Amino acid sequence: MIRDNTLADRLVARLSDDGLAIFLFHGVIKHQRHRVRNYTGKHIDADLFAWCMKKLSLSGYALSMDEVLGYCQTSVPFPPRSFAITFDDGFENNVSVAVPILADLYIPSIIYVTSGFIEENGMSWIDRIEYAIEEASNQILKVEWANNPFPLIDDVTRISFLKTVREYVKNNPNCNANAFADELCACLGKPGKLSSDDPLDLKMTWDQTRKANESNLISIGGHSHTHAILSFLSQKQLNDEITTSLFLLHERAGVAPKHYSYPEGLAHCYSESVIQALKKRGVQCCPTAIDGVNNRDTDPFHIKRIMVS
Repeated sequence: MIRDNTLADRLVARLSDDGLAIFLFHGVIKHQRHRVRNYTGKHIDADLFAWCMKKLSLSGYALSMDEVLGYCQTSVPFPPRSFAITFDDGFENNVSVAVPILADLYIPSIIYVTSGFIEENGMSWIDRIEYAIEEASNQILKVEWANNPFPLIDDVTRISFLKTVREYVKNNPNCNANAFADELCACLGKPGKLSSDDPLDLKMTWDQTRKANESNLISIGGHSHTHAILSFLSQKQLNDEITTSLFLLHERAGVAPKHYSYPEGLAHCYSESVIQALKKRGVQCCPTAIDGVNNRDTDPFHIKRIMVS
């Protein structure tokens, strides 16, 4: 069922005659069954995704990220009304639900995978917290990092708390997101949920990653090993994070990616030292999650993307 009749038109409206729009997705699911989880729309309804892709294919010119990189390196103008489709994290529904829709329309895409998620079918810190918040009993929650307690008594108050959590963790370089999730989930009485086969959590396997990369329409890029915010890390942690992800991509799936994307991807989530660490390891292109359209002079390490889910 299509849930947002205006989304396709809003995406088409971002196309331009002299720029490139890159759309950032995370997941595509057939059914939304949760009350609190996925409140951000990180996983988009499959029918809505199909309608958006059809409208874009009729209105614009689809590029692969290899083609995008080629235009950036030569400063040749992008084709009028060009666009690219990208996915972050490596959810299994990318290949089982989204890719068949894209293949029917001959639209290329790239999936930036978090190697630790693929290795362990791991849940991100926020997905673990969303699960715990939805499943927790009604309560008044007190946490040491906030002055006032939080009522968790219905879906509205739970979602409000999740918004506060996102804001706190994503903007606090001293906060270890995974440790934060461990503590909060334990406080809510839902500790230890690290992996799940729910469509909101299930990740690609290494075999799926390899097969996707060998296809004509899909590329695979890196997206760190643990989904840590790269600019928050020490130099050693940064080197380990990038090196581990690239090693596993090559070792497990035969991928030697020149493409990468920054976890979270906002301006404070990457830096010149991050860019240099990526370049040193052969990465040539790393888009952000900063909203905007790109032109012929856009640096491949500062490419903007339009967040859709």
